[in-house]
Amino acid sequence: MEKIRLNQQKRQLLKKEWQHTVYNNMPMQVEEDLRLAQENYRSVREDVWDNVITPQVEKHFPMEDMRVLQKYSSGNHAYSRFTDTDSCFYFKPQFMDSSEQQFSFTMDIDEYLALYHKEIQAKGHQATIKVEYDETQKQDNPNYTMQKHEMSRDFHDIARANGTHEDFALMSYGSNYGWTEHSPTVRNNDLGKFSKVVVHGSCHSRCMMLDNESDWLMLKQFEKAKSMLMNAHRELWKEKNSLIVDMASIIDQAKFLGDVEQYWTNVRECVNFDNTDIGKELSIVSEQTKTRLSQAINNIKLDDKEPELVVVNASASGFSLVN
Repeated sequence: MEKIRLNQQKRQLLKKEWQHTVYNNMPMQVEEDLRLAQENYRSVREDVWDNVITPQVEKHFPMEDMRVLQKYSSGNHAYSRFTDTDSCFYFKPQFMDSSEQQFSFTMDIDEYLALYHKEIQAKGHQATIKVEYDETQKQDNPNYTMQKHEMSRDFHDIARANGTHEDFALMSYGSNYGWTEHSPTVRNNDLGKFSKVVVHGSCHSRCMMLDNESDWLMLKQFEKAKSMLMNAHRELWKEKNSLIVDMASIIDQAKFLGDVEQYWTNVRECVNFDNTDIGKELSIVSEQTKTRLSQAINNIKLDDKEPELVVVNASASGFSLVN
């Protein structure tokens, strides 16, 4: 087989294709963990809204009274409006010495990106881009801004295609500057069931006393489900990024495609290059990196087989992959 000399352009193309492969064609346990966290988030959110928020809000702000206040409201001016539509609520437990706490059903962008990771990836975006910038403490730059804008243009269609347009509305109502400027405008009725008519005022001014401990525990469980969702997304990025960094190191050291092929065995099926006739051995690569990449390669999706999940085990010396 003829040898292909690598240059900067070819190295960048290899890195881009490898990143695509890792994110979209290499099933791993962290993706299953994220899927379970997504299901848990949706389930807990439904339960808490139906069994805590709805009865508590309607007890403190009876819907019949709210309809009367709405009738006498005029326009959107603060001084002529008697009601608000809100998805944010404060509760203070009466059965324990604890401060009031906010429980918001609007979505941070981190929640939205984690909840729709697979769908965003399918649109050709990197759903973990914000996690990457947060974890590596990268500074905002024009490339990041462009990626955010391009991704945000698909948020609306992704949620609508999933039959959960209210998620897009909840994200749009959140404090997500820089992520919603290129998205369609949403209205209160786009929030679906995740909004309540309450008296006009700040969220904190409507703090409700809670006398049921099980309700309080359910509210706390919702906050936990949020954290689990975002943590699962963060862990997915860490494991995928580890493989991407490993292969980038190989590609940077390689002078010829055959050097990369030792670790990325089907690279020629992914990327085609012009051939040359010169070859040279690859510089030394750690055994841990060799093992991790070799086992990951076995889990690339191929047309003729269904891959198993890659499981990442933590050890004192780092991470290893097992089938």
